Amino acid sequence: MSGKIAVLGCGTMAGALIGGLIDAGAIQAEDVVATARAASHRDEIAKTLGVTTSGDNTAAARDADLVILGVKPYAAVEVLKEISGALKVDATVISIAAGVTTEKLLRVWQGQIVRVMPNTPVRVGRGAFIVSPAPGAEDAAREVGDLLGSVGVVVTVPEKLHDAATAVSGSGPAYVFLVAEAMIDAAVAMGLPRDQASQLTVATLAGSAELLAGGEHPAVLRSKVTSPGGTTAAAVAALEAGGVRSTFANAMTACRDRAAGLS
Repeated sequence: MSGKIAVLGCGTMAGALIGGLIDAGAIQAEDVVATARAASHRDEIAKTLGVTTSGDNTAAARDADLVILGVKPYAAVEVLKEISGALKVDATVISIAAGVTTEKLLRVWQGQIVRVMPNTPVRVGRGAFIVSPAPGAEDAAREVGDLLGSVGVVVTVPEKLHDAATAVSGSGPAYVFLVAEAMIDAAVAMGLPRDQASQLTVATLAGSAELLAGGEHPAVLRSKVTSPGGTTAAAVAALEAGGVRSTFANAMTACRDRAAGLS
């Protein structure tokens, strides 16, 4: 996928996505126009990403080949309606607005719409993307997937599962960061200097992720670390007693349900 790109509402997630794609060489900064309401934010975007900025969504979207709706969910339909008259017939619209269905978007523009949920590790080329095409946009979704594949893993799911998948990867980095924070704080409470606690925690999480990427089942990997009656067994028992599995299940269900109610 090539051509001009408009990013409407270049917030944290959209900025991370565009920054990752630029860093990977998948797109060129000069081909991107990003919008934001505040002039100070536009100045920050231009400085950070090196892209052209604008306060006018319609002007940015005009003649764009790819339009990314990065606005808040409550505004996604209205912004698409606002720009619909300026869109090229063969343009592709990517919506990263959580909870906003393609059905709602198609009511205001009957073109190629692909629903995507990225996550923030895209900024370092390690993103995870959920892709769900609107009816008739399957070819466009494949092209979008090819583009996003340069900065992460792309998984295409039926739209009915999009919110559930969002609970895994879209919000997933926050769960990992919370676990990291908890591990660091616990280590500090036991006497380790914070910088050493942070270094050990980050290295442990990164290394564990690499092992998981090898394809072995998490339970198998965990069992290899857990000797009978050992220190790890005691720690895992404490986590299980604290309801770690049910807590994660409840958290992810809450995330899915919240996503479904956002628009």
